Amino acid sequence: RVRVSRLHSELQQSMKRPRLAVAASAAAAVFTCHVPSNTEALSSSSSSSPLPDELRRALRSSPPPPSSSPANAAEANSTPLAYSSSEIIVFDLLSSADRSRSADAPDESFYSYPMLVQHNDDAFRSKLSALYSEVLPSSGGGTFLDLGSSWVSHLPDEPRPTNVWLHGMNREELERNPAGNGWKIVKSFNDLDEINKKLLSSSGEPSGESGGDNSITTTTMLLPEIPDSCVDVVGICASFQYWRFPERVVGEILRVLKPGGSCVVSFSNRMFASKAVGAWSSRTADRDRLRYVCDMLTRGARATEANTSSNVESKTTYGLKVERTLSDGSTMAAISAPISMMLGYQPFGDPFLAVVANKQPSRVVDNIRVK
Repeated sequence: RVRVSRLHSELQQSMKRPRLAVAASAAAAVFTCHVPSNTEALSSSSSSSPLPDELRRALRSSPPPPSSSPANAAEANSTPLAYSSSEIIVFDLLSSADRSRSADAPDESFYSYPMLVQHNDDAFRSKLSALYSEVLPSSGGGTFLDLGSSWVSHLPDEPRPTNVWLHGMNREELERNPAGNGWKIVKSFNDLDEINKKLLSSSGEPSGESGGDNSITTTTMLLPEIPDSCVDVVGICASFQYWRFPERVVGEILRVLKPGGSCVVSFSNRMFASKAVGAWSSRTADRDRLRYVCDMLTRGARATEANTSSNVESKTTYGLKVERTLSDGSTMAAISAPISMMLGYQPFGDPFLAVVANKQPSRVVDNIRVK
């Protein structure tokens, strides 16, 4: 295994520009997490060893320092809400083991250093951009919310949303993201607030979608900066596997999405193993992880909203309906897994897996079977 401290020291001595030294240190940390455990002989490093290719690419692609620009009007003129006008019902679908992680260090510590590297290969990122172009408003405009974001959002050149709001775990990463032009919120969804504590302490037995003993009704928001029903598309890239309370996040997605708005969850077979939850790491097949994401999106939460377009006082309950799943390169990645473990990289590239879901009235929301 790469020894981060030694590599960090070597790189800092060889770098004359501070920006590159910062990127090198972050790249070293990511490289360590991406190397399979049984490739230690290949990944060991000494002072005379050449830099791994992944580190060289990270140094070349390190973005420039962020420029200081004023917040957009939406951020400057809005005040975080204390409570939502929507009523969120969160269903406890996971056991305590499902929510556990092999290294439960605080997220703030793990993500304190900016990781200015690409977590997936070029082909994966191109496919994600193409998928976003399909679900964004075709004429452009609208609002895109990037959950679990970093220094890049993988948005297409066209159509381009008017507002791009970012949520992530590291302030510098979000500030370096050229797409972000509004809210840049640093917050861990794994913090043990009152609701998450209830989810953690419950039995984890599946609860009924009509609100059973293991459901929690709340108006408390994870992202109080974001108004209700104002987002056209929510994007989640390579982050879903790290959330201990995905049902709670689904409730927040339902709250901020406009009716008919889309949520895109994308991932590959890469991850920080120590931070992935048990529900993810125990599912080793891509097919099973797709099912897990679909299950959380469709069954994790419901949101009840007042109908403002009618003179008659009424409410509508919404859920997420999975429209389609994508699995590109998954079979080849599984077949070539032994070769990948010997080489220390995936010779046929990263598999691209994604789930697209829409906010619909709960009467039309149903589970789907991953084909």
